[in-house]
Amino acid sequence: MTQMTKGSNIPLSAARLRAELVWDTARGGPEVDASALLVTDSGKVRSDDDFVFFNQPRHASGAVQKLPRTVDGGQVRDGLELDLGRVESAVDRIVLGASADGGTFGQVRGLHLLLTDAATGAQVARFDMTDATTETAYVSGEVYRRAGAWKLRAVGQGYASGLAGLATDFGISVDDAPASPAAAPQATPSAAPATLAPPTTPAAPYTPPAPPLPAPGVPAGSAPQTSPSISYTRPPRPTTAPAATTPPPPAAPPAPLLTPPTGAPLAGYAPPAAYGSAPLSPPAPLSPSAPLSPPAPPSPATSLQAPSPYGAPPAPAGPAAGGPTAGGPAAGGPTINLDKGRVSLAKNQRVSLVKTGAPRLSRVQLGLGWDPAGGGRSVDLDASAIVLDATGKDVDSAWFASKKACKGAIKHQGDNLTGQGDGDDEVILVELDALPADVAAVVFTINSFSKHLFTDVKNAYCRLVDSSTQAELVRFDLTDSKPSTGVFMCVLRRAATGWEMEALGDFHDGRSVKAMRKPAAQYVRAGG
Repeated sequence: MTQMTKGSNIPLSAARLRAELVWDTARGGPEVDASALLVTDSGKVRSDDDFVFFNQPRHASGAVQKLPRTVDGGQVRDGLELDLGRVESAVDRIVLGASADGGTFGQVRGLHLLLTDAATGAQVARFDMTDATTETAYVSGEVYRRAGAWKLRAVGQGYASGLAGLATDFGISVDDAPASPAAAPQATPSAAPATLAPPTTPAAPYTPPAPPLPAPGVPAGSAPQTSPSISYTRPPRPTTAPAATTPPPPAAPPAPLLTPPTGAPLAGYAPPAAYGSAPLSPPAPLSPSAPLSPPAPPSPATSLQAPSPYGAPPAPAGPAAGGPTAGGPAAGGPTINLDKGRVSLAKNQRVSLVKTGAPRLSRVQLGLGWDPAGGGRSVDLDASAIVLDATGKDVDSAWFASKKACKGAIKHQGDNLTGQGDGDDEVILVELDALPADVAAVVFTINSFSKHLFTDVKNAYCRLVDSSTQAELVRFDLTDSKPSTGVFMCVLRRAATGWEMEALGDFHDGRSVKAMRKPAAQYVRAGG
């Protein structure tokens, strides 16, 4: 085995290789995700399909695929298998990347790249990365063509620009990535416009290998290939959905945003009357000569509503004057509260997250789940949260590439790659009292980066849970199915008396949260 140093290179004789990132978790630290980009001589990928990572674990050519993460004691391995015989002639090099989830590479202990002959199990090379500090993304090495053969170069170059830096540098279309990546050392304010920061230039410039000779089968005299400098950043993701963690309850309830803890309510923010407590007015006496009108037929939505384990849902929402235009979300009906316990919502129904006499909710978690529609085929979906101000402008988002929003007030808990198993597939935590004052709504979406359609999905739902007690408060089961790659599931909206939740269930085509941001603005509106 060759012990490599930064900038060194070795020839590769094996056709199938395992390139694994290995690190020590005995003293804690962030998780690391391995990824790869198949780059042409232009220095760019041909399309998003040339990016192999947790959410797209296999290249169509079969040349690169993710390996299952393994844990042996306190040592973790996350890597890729390379079949060099299947690499297409248009691919000039394979960039081996790494991204840190929940910290920086300066906090990753014992990180090294281990290259193994997949056929024999013999270790080919090892490269220890020891000089990382505040980087959130790293290029460990690259496998490149030279004189008709393959070589490995030890790179060891870090960047602080996250997935956005990697994507833009290599041509991945993450053109409206979050304004403030969670792990970036110099995070911009959460209310800043969504822009992509250029990759941080490392102190020691990285010199790419000399232009390679044409690959076997490429006619002589073809244009020479060049290898521009590399920028890499992280796509974070564990391979299984971690259990949602419950933050410890606060020693004392935090100061409320909209109502004082005791005494009279603030002006303009009177608490709502208890649901069902409003007295009924006596009916007017009937005139003997007035004909009786037949009773109104039951609402179809009500008569067809399936039984719910949480009791009957509130009356279906109806259109309201001044509501959204045709094609937008239906205007909500009366907003109820949590006085009667758990609430099961139907599409476009709203519930106020206020319970008379109870402390105001401060920490909640949105659990989202789904199952494959048939045959047990894995369906990889991604939950996201879009943060909007009162004008409908997105000010931040939490998604698989940036798991924290609003300086940690919203935290994405990880990814489920298959949809298999019981319980929530993905969980997003929300500290309601920590959200900036200009946040008017948080819209929750589910998308398929891998282009699965919702006709391939069944039993999709979202549920709101009190993080302090783990009590389920609200549930919405998606009953529709359309051949779309995205759906708006629900929205948390700031209202005069506190926060409310509305069930949406509106389908939209979009493989990631970036396609959902502009249409999400329609859900910022006052409750009816």
